[in-house]
Amino acid sequence: MKAVTWYGKHDVRVEEVPEPEVTEPTDAIVRVTLAAICGSDLHLYHDEIPGMLPGTVLGHEFVGVVESVGPAVRAFKKGDRVVGTFHIACGHCRACRRGDYHQCERGGVLGYGLAFGNLPGAQAELVRIPYADVNLRPIPAGLSDEQAIFAGDILTTAFGAVKNAGLRPGERCAVIGCGPVGIFAIQSAQVFGAAKTLAIDLIEKRLALAERLGAIPIDAGKSNPVSRVMAETGGEGADVVIEAVGGSQTLELAFDLVRGGGRISAVGVSAEETFAFPLMSSFTKAIHFHLGVANIHRDIDATLALVAAGRIDPTVIISHRLPLEEAPKGYRLFAERKATKVVLIAG
Repeated sequence: MKAVTWYGKHDVRVEEVPEPEVTEPTDAIVRVTLAAICGSDLHLYHDEIPGMLPGTVLGHEFVGVVESVGPAVRAFKKGDRVVGTFHIACGHCRACRRGDYHQCERGGVLGYGLAFGNLPGAQAELVRIPYADVNLRPIPAGLSDEQAIFAGDILTTAFGAVKNAGLRPGERCAVIGCGPVGIFAIQSAQVFGAAKTLAIDLIEKRLALAERLGAIPIDAGKSNPVSRVMAETGGEGADVVIEAVGGSQTLELAFDLVRGGGRISAVGVSAEETFAFPLMSSFTKAIHFHLGVANIHRDIDATLALVAAGRIDPTVIISHRLPLEEAPKGYRLFAERKATKVVLIAG
């Protein structure tokens, strides 16, 4: 089968690899119809994540059709349309029983190397999904592949970030970064009832999309985002700040934007090991700070329902639709910020 494989910095290829097989009773094999390149895949593209082996199949955002299942799979059968979660959970360890699927003792991330379970990814014609009953969801009737695919990763990541921040109706939310996750955070904040959503970025096209979705755009290259947010919130600061970029600079900005007693939820993936935490000011301002990998299993059903009801439109972020064979081009476009989101047509 054809698959997108990793060989080093900026070296992504499409080549023939062996087809996956059911190896455990709880496995399913999914024939991928649509995959996507995630912003976190760019860390692999730039060779920033340890534990990658040459030839690793990339990708963790996908939808497809069940091709075969192991004898212990109960929820799915051949021919079912499904979307998969980007991180794998077993469903029965201590963390999963608590509902902390993102902390699964047997978990991993598709296509993310040895440090994350060494699971082959989904930018391929076929992918093996362990614990299929836990890690797949049926696609609601009437939803297209493009509407469903992001529920397994970035849409639910953004929704979960807003949920973790405890956004209440009538509050003001600042979103740092208007890439795909930031755009979905804007839509999610509106679902939760934000009275005002402030979108901060440096790229004009992204800000234009954020404005079209109802946010107030703030170009951080043309004005001071702290001054603008203070002006929009009566000098108080945002009730909730969603950091959707990753890295010390935007985290520092988040602490500058939030009001006293406010909440920061950070979901941007960073390759940095540390950042200077503003301990004293956070203490005196009583800031609530949440950071971590998204708990996709907790919220995927809610996001699929919201998309099916027309409350969230995931397709607005897609800028490029390419055949699987053109994945290297898609990675280059995404890395050069010439694409908002690239989807790969696999079948």
